[in-house]
Amino acid sequence: MKKKILTMLTTICMLVTFVTGCGGNGSTADGNSTAAGSTTDAKETNADGSFGITLAVAAELSSMDSNIITSGESMGVCNQTMEGLYKYNEKGELVPGMAESVDISEDGLTYTFTIRDAKWSNGTSVTAHDFEYGWKRLANPETGATYAFMLMTAGVKNAEEVCYGGGDLDSLGCHAEDDKTFVVELDRPVAYFPSLMTGTYFFPINQEYCESQGDQYGLSKDNVIACGPYVLTQWQPGEMKSVLSKNENYYDASNVKVDSITYNVITDTQQAIMAWENGNIDQISITGDTAVMYKDDPAFDALQQAMLWYIAVNEEVSGLENKNLRMALALAYDKTSICENILKNGSIPANFVIPENFALDHNNVYFRDAANATYLESDKTLALEYYNKACEELGQNTFTFELLYDDTEDTKNIAQFIQSEIQSALPGVTITLQVQPKNQRVEAMNNHQFELGLTRWGADYQDATTYLDMWTTGNSYNYGSYSNPEYDALMEKVNGEYATDLDARLDAMIEAESIILNDAGVLPVYQSTATYLTNTDLEVPTTPSNMYLWRYATKKSAQ
Repeated sequence: MKKKILTMLTTICMLVTFVTGCGGNGSTADGNSTAAGSTTDAKETNADGSFGITLAVAAELSSMDSNIITSGESMGVCNQTMEGLYKYNEKGELVPGMAESVDISEDGLTYTFTIRDAKWSNGTSVTAHDFEYGWKRLANPETGATYAFMLMTAGVKNAEEVCYGGGDLDSLGCHAEDDKTFVVELDRPVAYFPSLMTGTYFFPINQEYCESQGDQYGLSKDNVIACGPYVLTQWQPGEMKSVLSKNENYYDASNVKVDSITYNVITDTQQAIMAWENGNIDQISITGDTAVMYKDDPAFDALQQAMLWYIAVNEEVSGLENKNLRMALALAYDKTSICENILKNGSIPANFVIPENFALDHNNVYFRDAANATYLESDKTLALEYYNKACEELGQNTFTFELLYDDTEDTKNIAQFIQSEIQSALPGVTITLQVQPKNQRVEAMNNHQFELGLTRWGADYQDATTYLDMWTTGNSYNYGSYSNPEYDALMEKVNGEYATDLDARLDAMIEAESIILNDAGVLPVYQSTATYLTNTDLEVPTTPSNMYLWRYATKKSAQ
């Protein structure tokens, strides 16, 4: 017997949204749902009460193909132009999106979605077949989708065999019974399944249109269609700007008050501040001394994020396969100094991989509190001891490694500091620096063409597996090729036999975190706090994880 679900399902998801996933750059606010900001008014209000906003972002769009995008900037824009089975409403609640309703079987293994009457921006109907095509295209190895593993995270039946074992696409646990009925079969109950459906990788894709665009699909405004609240009306690679306009074909267009969103790529802090002070930007991200300067301004806003910055270590590089050398590197830099003297925004040292104030368990306790443990705390004396052991084991006392990082002011300063700290603490170690734009840095790390890489991961959903799954053997986000059979076995149980034994599942995740950090499989640096200047004339609702819902913004001056 099935239980009809017509409610909002708000109790299921206290999660970090798509924007933070993949090292995203999503804008955040505090839980008051009121954005602080500049003294300038928001853009001119139209007769119907709508208006436009302009946001500064760190990088330009890389693609609008929802199956393959990985950057936070692209995901953020895609989430405005597309919509999955669930969405967030103006109250920040998880509600049915393209799914008008859903039936969930008593055992939690079968979801039957009824697709609402909705249109693509080219006028064709959104159907269950669009979801089936999008999900199977995600699973198809020929697509090269980095996020294909999310099908396994969601528990979709036969996902691993299809994605990585050469299985038949038609065996994937999803199918359209007709234009309105989309059925998903799981191989285990997944409590956070509805929240996952807000992720870009689970969005529908219109097969006819996608295939008509060939290899140009999603690469410019002329090669993509939308089913969400906005359409992409300006974007060409290299323009450093993209513009979204309200999608009049969107089924809920009457509740979208912001009629346009402009994203300006500004990487220089002073340029961003000037644009802000001139009233040309409604929100900018600030850090370091700039954040200190504005911390008492009514525009200032800060929020600790479920965002881990860490150094990925490529264990295929000679020397880095040695655990003692990795431990030496992990302990050699002062994380507190990075937070207090470089970032200056409330970010905290990361002596863990699962962030603080994240992932409430079945006892309503945050994972970090349940684990009650920290790892790899900065200790230069201990770092030297590990280093001396490594030199003995490897039969050498000089090493040179390249540290790859993004071309932003903060990452540059952090990379230079880490370079100095390691070279000072570990005699014989030379760290060279290589800077690349984020998209290129991510590509290099995806291809394992790096030695040390300063990178980040933001949670895709409210569960520790959003981090821990990354470092299983063969995972596409396992940049450093970390592999430990004990770790893999634990994570297999976490995602399998322990799915309904929540105490055992929690214990296994705590043990898994301990294993990878005691292996120095990754080197944590800090958990970030985002700081912003946001137009005070704007009132913006947020998700439970405090991500701005710009489509529902209103102007205080118009109230």
